[in-house]
Amino acid sequence: MSPQVSNREALLEGALRCIEQRGYGEITTRDIAAAANANVASIAYHFGSKDALIGEALAEGFRRWFAEFARDATKNGANELEGFSRGAMSTLRAGVGKHRGMAQAFVAALSRAPHDDGLREALARSYHDARAGLAAFLGLHERENADLNAGILIAVFDGLLIQWLIDPDQGKRDLAALPTVLDALLRALAQAPHTTK
Repeated sequence: MSPQVSNREALLEGALRCIEQRGYGEITTRDIAAAANANVASIAYHFGSKDALIGEALAEGFRRWFAEFARDATKNGANELEGFSRGAMSTLRAGVGKHRGMAQAFVAALSRAPHDDGLREALARSYHDARAGLAAFLGLHERENADLNAGILIAVFDGLLIQWLIDPDQGKRDLAALPTVLDALLRALAQAPHTTK
């Protein structure tokens, strides 16, 4: 472990590596401790439990995935409503394959979240950050319903992600149809009343 990286950060990075490699349900505290080059007791000390650590790691993983999406989609001309559907399709196509472990862990976490307050709160914070980030990325933050509009777009992406995991062939076809679907949705968002701050 590098001297600049705290034990807490190392555990978070270790959990992220385990999520990408093993998914959600297969991770043990020993796996995370080994990946972080830390002792098992440090998980409880820094996070309270393995599940709380995994919740934080998922939230961090999605923040990084969104940052990667925003960077790559900007290169594809997606940081404005007019170019979003075209840029989003090519960026999502690359991202879903690269982050399959994170996507599988996300779906598993959704089923556990109603029974785990810490996990549910971590995922809720992640969604809040994603809504704000997407609204700002697309310039929707000045619109009256920016949070709602960003949430609708995220719901589309989540649905595509889940379908892609369950039926990859259908998921590929859905991604190919994404520009047509998003164009109609984005036209409706662009025509919605908005106010400037």
